[in-house]
Amino acid sequence: MQLTLNIPDFTILTLNKDIQELKQTIKTSTALMLFKNGKFSIEQASHFANLSLYDFMDECKKNQIPIISYNESELENEMKLMSEL
Repeated sequence: MQLTLNIPDFTILTLNKDIQELKQTIKTSTALMLFKNGKFSIEQASHFANLSLYDFMDECKKNQIPIISYNESELENEMKLMSEL
C-alpha cells in the first residue's frame, strides 16, 4: 500500500534533510511510536521502517524505548522461575 503525505516545502530546509532522509525519518519515527504503544511487534516495526532488526533495536536504544517490557506480575513470575533453577 502506498500513502501520500503533503509536507510543507520548508520542512526539508528546517530539518536540513533531503527527501529520502525525511522519508526514512518519518517511517522510523512512526515505527518507533507504534512499537512503543504495543501496536507493532519489534519485527513488524523493523520491517515497516525498512531497517534490520538490529538497526531498529539500536533506534529503540537511542530513543530510550525498552525492547522487552514486563508488567509487575510477569516480572515476579520470571524471577520465581529463575530462582527455581
